[in-house]
This record gives sequence, C-alpha cells and structure tokens, in this order.
Amino acid sequence: MALTIIPESCNPQQYKDANLTTTLAWKQREKLLEGSAGVGLPWHLHLRRAVLSKSGLTDQLKTRLKGHVGKYKGCSGWLVWDEPNRVEMFRAAETVRWLKKTWPKTLVYSNAYPMGATANRYYGGKPPADGYSYEQYLRDFSTIVGSDVVMYDAYIFREGGGTGNPFPTMNTARKVALEHGKPYWSFVQSHADKRRGYRMPSESDVRMQVFAHLTSGFTGIGYFTYEDQQGPAMISNATRQRRPIYYHVARLNQEVLNVGQALRFLKSTDVRYVAGPGNQVPSAATAWKPGAGGDRLIRSIVIEGATREPSPWRDILVGFFKDDQGGDYFMLTNLWHGEGMSSARRSVTVTLKLQSGVSAIGRLSRKTGQAEMLSVKGDEFEVTLPGGTGELLRFGSAAFPGLDRKN
Repeated sequence: MALTIIPESCNPQQYKDANLTTTLAWKQREKLLEGSAGVGLPWHLHLRRAVLSKSGLTDQLKTRLKGHVGKYKGCSGWLVWDEPNRVEMFRAAETVRWLKKTWPKTLVYSNAYPMGATANRYYGGKPPADGYSYEQYLRDFSTIVGSDVVMYDAYIFREGGGTGNPFPTMNTARKVALEHGKPYWSFVQSHADKRRGYRMPSESDVRMQVFAHLTSGFTGIGYFTYEDQQGPAMISNATRQRRPIYYHVARLNQEVLNVGQALRFLKSTDVRYVAGPGNQVPSAATAWKPGAGGDRLIRSIVIEGATREPSPWRDILVGFFKDDQGGDYFMLTNLWHGEGMSSARRSVTVTLKLQSGVSAIGRLSRKTGQAEMLSVKGDEFEVTLPGGTGELLRFGSAAFPGLDRKN
C-alpha cells in the first residue's frame, strides 16, 4: 500500500497499476474510498491523532465510520493514531477496541516510531528513572495499543548518497513481533525531502529496503508516499505525472506479490549478514556462519568479483524460514545499492559452497511466480542478484506453500 491523501492525484486505476493491493487513505476523503471501491481495491483508513486527541471517539465519528463501511466496499483495515507515544497509547487503545468489537474480522493496527528519538519522545513525558528503551516502547505499543501488527516507519536514504543503518529498528521490531506472535510491517521510503535531508530513492535503493524487510520476515509494505506530501514522490501533485520511482515500485511490487505467495505462509527463524571484503557487519545485524538458521548444508557464501577495498553495502542478507510442516527455506538478498543507481548496475554474483550430495535447489521465481528447479554443479550453487534484490530458495525441492491457493 502507499499513503495517499489527494483524490485528484490518486487516480485509482493508476494506483492499482503500480501493483499496489490496498489503498491507504490518510484522511477521511470519501473520493479516495469511492475510487478504491470502484477498481476493486481493499482500503485501509487512517484515524488521525488530530481527530482522536481533540475530541476522541465520539458518537458522530462512529456514525461516520459506519457510513464509510456501508457505502464503499472493501474496508479491510484501520490504522489508528500514527506514531503514538506511551502516554497516547491508552487513548489510541480505546479506538482500537471499539473498531475490533464493531468489525471483528477487520485488521486494526497502528504505526510506531522508528529507533532514533529520545526516551522522552517515546514515553510522552519524563520516562522512568531506570530509562525507557526502544524495545520497551515497541512492547508497550504491541500490548497497550492492542495493534494487530507491529509496524514502524523508517526513511534511510540521505542527501549526499549515504544510507542510514536500518537494522537496529528492523531487528527490534522483528524480535518484539515474534515474541507476541504478530505479523510485522514497515513503511519504506518512496519520496524525497530536502528539508529533512532525504534523497529520492533510486531503483536499487527502494528494492534494497523492501527486499531486506522481506528477507527478515516482514509481510506488509507501506510506501511513504504516493503523491507529494513532504516532497516529491511517485506522482506529481501539480502535473499528475508519474515519476521514475512509480515505475520502479510497480515492477518491484509484482516481484513482491510473486514471492509473497509463499512468504506469507512461512515463519522467519533467523536473519544473518554476510559482509563483503573490507566491509563491516552493521550494528544490530548478526554475521552469518555455517550452521546459522539451523542450516547444515551451506559451507560458505562468497561474493564474487569483490575487491579488497571496501564498497559500502556490497553485502548479502540471508533469511531463514520454516513452513508449518517444518520445511526449510532461505532467502538471499543483495544489499548493494546507491544514489541514482539501477539494480543492474549494482548486481553481484554469489556462490554457495555446499556440503556434498546437494544436487538441486528450488526457487520461487520473483519474475513469474512459478517454482523451478535449479541444478547444483560440483557442490557449488551460483546466482546473480540485481542490486537490492532477493531470491527465495530451498534445498532439494520446488514445493512452495501458497502457490495452489486462490487467497
């Protein structure tokens, strides 16, 4: 989904053509809901802090929300109170409880802060004497608010070409969500904002952020933003024209839908990092070693063609998964990306050196959505990954869950 506010620039068919599967309406503008219903897209509606903190969940607001659901087909979720601090969580929880009681089969969730703010900001005032960590903030978010999903936002692509380290926030959210048995989602960056120092993500940038989340077990992606809210985004408010990132996201989303057929039925069991020559494992990430994720078949992971000089982000992320029957899967993602760089210009070839006896690896093609068997030669498996892109694999089988399901 992608955050949208302006009905005039959010052409519903154009939005759908970006392979977005849910409309995220940030304000109660009925034209957004009408447009979404008209093209058969489910919609989520954000209930804003400004509305709920001022007057609360009034009978008038309840009546209005019931009217939206009755008039426009496709309501599948509610996002309540973006980035609540701990003090605000109790007010947000009142709305969450009413929504769950009124529409018990509909997703009700909130969106948390990313790591990086002060404890005072997370807490909403003076924190306890022993401190208030981000991890505790997310635990309170999960339990007090009662959010069905642990979700956060993080915008990591900076002016000047730098990229912020996503792993402290990403891995903390993953940890807390798994502890509470909840799915975990993230907003990713699809806009530029010079005032805040954010660059427009390149093709390799946005792919890296999305596939890194998928490799870590995230099952929902929100884009900030669809049209210009804090700076240029996918669609120009002024001209209604699509910017290049619209097309990058459209192609990326189709690949996400293809591998997501299976990923939504898998549980993330481990995430490891393979640093390229001269590079360091970022803080909050864990280095890969043989046996990681319970895997006993990979002896080494080699990034081919790398020089001995550091090349930032010319690294690999490895995610491990299990299905309901205990079957094992893994995902390899090329983290190499850069300002203005296409995915083709940030490709790397990765060689897995395997224990003897492995003759084939199954892959769920991100291009076709079909399962395929790939051969292993001489106990080695080689795969070329475009910049920011991942592949979902398993040893000895091309059976992936979800491929024979209609929903």
